[in-house]
Amino acid sequence: MQNKNVSQNCGDHPKIFTINMTCKILKILLVCFVLTNSFIVNACTIFMANDGQNVWIGNNEDELQNVKYRMWFYPAKSNNYGYSIWTELSLGKLLNGFSYLNPQGGLNEYGLFMDFTAIDPISIVKDNQKKDRKKQVVTDILKKCKTVDEALSYLNKYNLLKLKNAQMFIGDAHGDYATVTGGYIVRKKTDNSFALTNYSINNGHKEACHRRDAATNHLNSATTFQLNDITNILEKTTQKLPNNLISNYSMAVNLKTSTIYLYYKNDFTTAATLNLSDELKKGKHHKEMQDYFPASIASVLNAELKNNGITLTIKKYKDMRHSSYDKYNFKNDDVINFAISLIEKGQIIDAIKLLECLKEFDHDNTNIYSWLGVANRKSNNIEESNKCFLKVIEQKPNDYLATLWGRQENQKVIFKLADFEDAQQVSLMGDFTEWTNHPIKMKKENGFWFCEIVLPKGENTYKFWVNEQYLADSKNFMHTGSGPGIYSKLYVW
Repeated sequence: MQNKNVSQNCGDHPKIFTINMTCKILKILLVCFVLTNSFIVNACTIFMANDGQNVWIGNNEDELQNVKYRMWFYPAKSNNYGYSIWTELSLGKLLNGFSYLNPQGGLNEYGLFMDFTAIDPISIVKDNQKKDRKKQVVTDILKKCKTVDEALSYLNKYNLLKLKNAQMFIGDAHGDYATVTGGYIVRKKTDNSFALTNYSINNGHKEACHRRDAATNHLNSATTFQLNDITNILEKTTQKLPNNLISNYSMAVNLKTSTIYLYYKNDFTTAATLNLSDELKKGKHHKEMQDYFPASIASVLNAELKNNGITLTIKKYKDMRHSSYDKYNFKNDDVINFAISLIEKGQIIDAIKLLECLKEFDHDNTNIYSWLGVANRKSNNIEESNKCFLKVIEQKPNDYLATLWGRQENQKVIFKLADFEDAQQVSLMGDFTEWTNHPIKMKKENGFWFCEIVLPKGENTYKFWVNEQYLADSKNFMHTGSGPGIYSKLYVW
């Protein structure tokens, strides 16, 4: 079996790794095992931003990308306050064939907010003088409580047996907050702002978490908070494709006005604005979360391609841009990612034709030219590939995709990781490092994590290790594997 020689330089002295390729599969399986066993603790971010005028909640819901959700609205009646909850959908017999098992979160008309982050299992503390509570508490609290103090008073009657794998965050319009589990309750610790992720809050936040640190640092650097400040923090703390867990939806919630600004699938250019007072006036109702936003066009194009080929697929795309622009999302990279999937399947000519079509409508999008560069290189059209990469670099000299794929001189590859400037430690690992055996420490430069290495020709797979979390490269949508075993893929020319 042929060995691979890999040199690396991340600001330290160069090193040489000799890799026995017979270990590759075993190392990948090991990484899969680690990812699978850390699955729970990497889900969701919640933060409060209180500047004395506005009290904001930011929330990223991180789950498998195919999970669907519903918003529910319940007006006040009898002695119950009006409220909204949001849930995953599950098959059932109620309400058009769907019901919900447990609310993921909720907001009532007095600005009382609740949501959850996942944690590793904790021990439940039981008081024999209290009743055992096995069912969810969210709806009862939203119906009966206006403030965090009232919510805690209500919860104090029960042993919260259900809260073993999750921390429940409660915040109110006065800026008060608390974190509740079946084993502990932690009250408000700061006057203004607070961030919660996936580690037990009662342990002093000893674990490294780049999402918590990013949120905290941005919160502490501001004195006032507007909607754009909240969305900036949300974007900094999202989990993105091609990773297994992604931020399926995000919320910026103004507790003073009980207004929810809802974002979907990491797209912060389009918000669904839901004022709770206005929604409650409509009576009891619900709506699928995805229906607040334009639908994905990629699934339509995929079906058309399978049935009728690339020429008619491109015609359909152009026709739909004219006839259904508001119904489908033409503004994000949905179609680009579809073209990348065609490259991965070996349908290079189809991918090139589709990307050339996209240029007509979005000629300033450098991602289109970068992936045209990859596709043309894969089809051995080196001259056209170089033209595409050069066009990107002329516009954006430090563009990551064009650098990663198009500046491979003598097999030297530059990895540059953005969005993690608040991480304490970042490493690169892949088949070229025997995965976890020889991770390459990356160096921080101007807010980016940087590493320059020489890689073997052909296909290489890799991931980043960011504060004890495996992450695929969110800028490079070429990937392989599925579930927790998703890896970024790079061809070295």
